[in-house]
Amino acid sequence: MHILVIYGSRHGQTKKIAEHIAAILRDKGHQITILSSEDLPVDFSVDAFDAAIIGGSIHIGKYPKHLKKFVTTYRDWLNETPSAFFTVCMGIRSERPESREEAMQFGQTFLEQVGWHPTLTETFAGAVKYTQYGFITRYLMKRISKREGGSTDTTCDHEYTDWDRVTRFTEAFSIRGSESNYF
Repeated sequence: MHILVIYGSRHGQTKKIAEHIAAILRDKGHQITILSSEDLPVDFSVDAFDAAIIGGSIHIGKYPKHLKKFVTTYRDWLNETPSAFFTVCMGIRSERPESREEAMQFGQTFLEQVGWHPTLTETFAGAVKYTQYGFITRYLMKRISKREGGSTDTTCDHEYTDWDRVTRFTEAFSIRGSESNYF
């Protein structure tokens, strides 16, 4: 099967997660096309794909605009096709239950707003890339990390993605599809 993997990433961790998902699906024998929702080819069409996994990162409570545009443009196709959605949000690994709940709610709210009903959804922690941020972003991320129980060492980057969880999500999507005769 030909599976489309689309991601909306600001600092690269969502892209890294999408690439991990694509590698797992390739290992299972699927043909994969992975694209940024920001850089779709001019002649892009969903007609060649049998399934899709879409992922986006949360920054200041919002997904990238180009990701939302992709989902709303192709919503009907996504609702008729085996599809999955993942969110990348640091709040999911917070020590504060209310922050974890908020992180889970971002995806559900987004899906309700755009009218998409994917087969599977998940939320993953991303990374805090202090060395890539400008002064203001680094300062804000340090304050947020301190509040949420993350590292405040700004001399290096900190990856919090649970790769086993990403693998389980991908395998669950693959299994659900095969049980439903999609794949």
